[in-house]
Amino acid sequence: MIKFKRHIKVGDQEFETWFGMEIKKKGNRPNVGIYYYTDDPNEDLSMHQLIKANFESKKEALQHGIKFMRNMYQDMITREKEIAAEEEKAKQADSKE
Repeated sequence: MIKFKRHIKVGDQEFETWFGMEIKKKGNRPNVGIYYYTDDPNEDLSMHQLIKANFESKKEALQHGIKFMRNMYQDMITREKEIAAEEEKAKQADSKE
């Protein structure tokens, strides 16, 4: 498996992401799978998760992987904002009582 790091920008934040790419032959065509790592792949507890397989080129797999991770980070930021807003509302409700 090929392991590499990319920096993905979402708004004003930048996330360091480790990817893995596995290339197999299926007949005469390449079969490329893209993975992301939960941490630096050299760490003992780091695991890789399949994003998607069956791409015909490295470039196509990498573009899909970056798009997938960018969407995941955007969802994470949105959830964090929602949780912070809910906590703020709870604090205000407690102070009114």
